[in-house]
Formats: sequence, structure tokens, C-alpha cells
Amino acid sequence: MNRPNYYGELAITEAELHRVIMEGYPQGYRFCVHANGERAINMALDALEEAQMKYPYEDPRNRIIHCTLVNPEIIARIKKLGILPTIFGPYPYYHGDKIRPAFGTERLDRMFPARSLLDAGIKVAAHSDHSASPYQPLMGIHSLVNRKSKNGQPIGMKQKVSVMEALKLYTINAAYHTFEEDALGSIEPGKLADMVVLGEDLTKIDPGVIINTKVLATMVGGKFVYEQTSAWK
Repeated sequence: MNRPNYYGELAITEAELHRVIMEGYPQGYRFCVHANGERAINMALDALEEAQMKYPYEDPRNRIIHCTLVNPEIIARIKKLGILPTIFGPYPYYHGDKIRPAFGTERLDRMFPARSLLDAGIKVAAHSDHSASPYQPLMGIHSLVNRKSKNGQPIGMKQKVSVMEALKLYTINAAYHTFEEDALGSIEPGKLADMVVLGEDLTKIDPGVIINTKVLATMVGGKFVYEQTSAWK
């Protein structure tokens, strides 16, 4: 059914969202608001902006979870308010063939907006939304770098990012979102030794085969918890 004035379904009313945020903010809570469309994102930004004005505190790192569909005005507000968006990583690849006819080219160029947010100087991160899509980070990285569906259809090519940028969305930027950048997100002295050993250098292989890269080993806290083979040692 064609509903040109349809804006989706709100999971919470504007008044209730405002009440919850204004009740928690003066107690020092930070908020992670799930918002996909422009209407919902603006609702969240309105409430968070008012709360920070009334009860300001340093470095709240409030977040918009998903932050799927944006426009230049929303990006400018996110930047001004210091909001941290985290976007779907695998969706362009895993769900692309379904969402392409539903949203159309113009909106796809503004969806899962990794490129636009990075260009604005915003520390965006990425997530899988498991179980709505597979949890594997390599699928998300592949998806954000290539911006093509499983069947090879373009899904918002204007939002493509480099391999290194996609890696940061899943590592150091994600750690920053949770105030853990001093412990996680990069391989440095003094940080937790959480890392993987990959069978290929993602920055040197054909981006179109990132998703096929083998994980040879996984280390958590300096201890190997998974090893596919000992040949790499």
C-alpha cells in the first residue's frame, strides 16, 4: 500500500521518551536511544539536547543506536551535540536486496551513513544488530567497504569507507563509545590483549573478498581461546 505520509511506528511516545531522559539525566545516566528514521532521530536529539542544557555534565557520550537514515541537518545536530551514532554494519550486504526496492536510491545514499558521519568528524561505530543479521565483524567490514548486496547490487555507494576506516568502526571507535578506549580497541602496551589473527591482510586483498577471510586464532586477555591451526605461529 502506498502511504506517502507514513513515518514508521514509534516504539515510545515523544512525551514518554522526554520523561525518561529528563528523569535519568540529573542522576548521571547516559542514554543510548534506538532510532532509525529521521523523525525518531530528531525526537531523540530534541530530548538529549534539552537534558544536557538543563543538567550539563562533561563528556556524556550519549548515543543513537542504529541512526539509519539521516540528512545534512541531522548530521549537523549530532556533531553539535556530541552524540555518538552506531550504525548497522552488515545490513547493506545481508539485507540489501530487500531494502533496495523498499527505500530507493536517494534514501539508500543516506542510510547506514558511515562516510557522511566520518566526513563530519563524528566518531561513529558499527554493530551487527544480531540476531537481525549475522554477528561476524568481517561481514560488517566487508559490507561497509563494498556497499553491495549479496547479489552485487549497489546499496548507497556514496557511503563507502576504506578498509581501515571500517576496522576503526568496529574497534577503537566502538571502545570510545563505552569509555573503554584506554583498555580496548587497539593493540598497544597497557591495553587488554583482545585480538584476532587473520589469514590475510585486509588492507592488501581485494575488498570484494574480505568476507571470505579466515580467522586463524582469537585471543582474549592475552590467552588464545580459539586456534584454527598452529601453522601460522
